[in-house]
Amino acid sequence: MEVGWGGGLVIAVVVTWVVGAYCYWCVKALPIGVPRLLASIPALVVYAYLPLIFNRQTHLIGVGAYFCIFTWVGSFKLLLFCWNQGPGCEPWVFASFPRFAIVMSFPAHIKRKGRVVKKIPESSSWFVHLMESETWSMLLARSGLKVILLGYLLNHVFPMRDSIPKNVMLGLYCIQLYLFATILLETLGAIANSVFGVELEPHFDNPLMATSLEEFWARRWNLLVSNMLRETVYNPVYWLLKTRQQKLMAPVANQTSSEQQSGAFGATNLQSAPGIKSRSSIQEGISEAQQQQQPQVAEKKPESQFDIPKFYAMLAAFFVSGLAHELAVYYMTLKVTGEMTAFFTLQGLATGLEAGLKVYYRQLKPPKLLRRFLTLGFCFITSSYLFWPPMSRGADLQVIAEMQEILRIF
Repeated sequence: MEVGWGGGLVIAVVVTWVVGAYCYWCVKALPIGVPRLLASIPALVVYAYLPLIFNRQTHLIGVGAYFCIFTWVGSFKLLLFCWNQGPGCEPWVFASFPRFAIVMSFPAHIKRKGRVVKKIPESSSWFVHLMESETWSMLLARSGLKVILLGYLLNHVFPMRDSIPKNVMLGLYCIQLYLFATILLETLGAIANSVFGVELEPHFDNPLMATSLEEFWARRWNLLVSNMLRETVYNPVYWLLKTRQQKLMAPVANQTSSEQQSGAFGATNLQSAPGIKSRSSIQEGISEAQQQQQPQVAEKKPESQFDIPKFYAMLAAFFVSGLAHELAVYYMTLKVTGEMTAFFTLQGLATGLEAGLKVYYRQLKPPKLLRRFLTLGFCFITSSYLFWPPMSRGADLQVIAEMQEILRIF
């Protein structure tokens, strides 16, 4: 007996809620740290195996890939929960099991109090409010427009894919991915805002307006995953590397300070008799007099240096993101090619190179339009060779068919 996508969706949601109940009543009762982590292993195994069951039993690659987001983000949230961190430990979430299960199971973050939120001036046009407002009515209106656009692409443009140039189709695939993800996530945000009265963290922030790779990946594209990688990978790795760097630099700093305390002539602190000035005080008086006679010269600020621990921490976050996307491709195609890992590792190296150019070649400031073109062009070209090929091998046609079926519900 075949299970439709709706039935498979219900089964997967029930399983994730059972896992949430186990974490809420069993895992949270244990001490913070390793005990919670060991108790969370069964939940992590269920999270990892759920997309495989969903894919093989219902043959819904598109929805199965969406549940890969549940698996990835849910696992990261659970790891943070073991150390009493992350969205699952917010007071409003922690006080109620339904809230806890929703936040831990679905790809959403409740907006934290005190966080700076982008405000939209009241004098702004209706178009600005429609595109940027986070109220539930604007979220639904924005999702409705995207449903219309996505439906047009799926029903009228993609059927002619054989007559459309490959590069154009790759661009349309990018638009399709963005529209489908934002429709699901903004609809979820509208429900949370209207039913529970809370606002969710935005998942995208006009990625086409990015003027650098760092801005694109860290502050505009898939902000939920970016925040999770920052908390679970970037911050721990950066802290470890920075601590190690400080320990290695400590002996050098202590030796330098001891040499400075010994004085210019190697003498220690000499106590002079009352009324008699020491050699060091006389030299200080002479140097002060010379400085008063000389013209004042502006003190040069030390030049900022490239932060090596920051680069390695960022590269580790991109590498983990590549492994997670590699897992998503495996859930869809049951094949591992390594192209996703290569794509995100390349993005990390390019972002690090970009950061180095900003530090050592500050005079290079291309126009904003050129920077935007280079950023988006680099992402598009690299994705056309490494990101889309593994996803399009036997999976894209089925995903399109499933999206068409899902859109009929709307």
